[in-house]
Amino acid sequence: MRVNFNSKYAYANKTGKCPVCGKRVVRKKTFENTVNPWNKNPDGTVRTPEQVQQCVNEKADKWEPDFTHEKCL
Repeated sequence: MRVNFNSKYAYANKTGKCPVCGKRVVRKKTFENTVNPWNKNPDGTVRTPEQVQQCVNEKADKWEPDFTHEKCL
């Protein structure tokens, strides 16, 4: 038996400068979390879809990427 849970997404797109060469760099990342019975609040209650979306948005806002180019390493 397979159960599919609804997913909530948040997209983060941040721009910065490479610390080595100084050129502009864009980093993109997708954050995902599902609405399921095991996704709980700190008090033990199951998160609602709105709470799951809020949690994913917070993770996307807190994300700090490394702007160093692959070739500059």
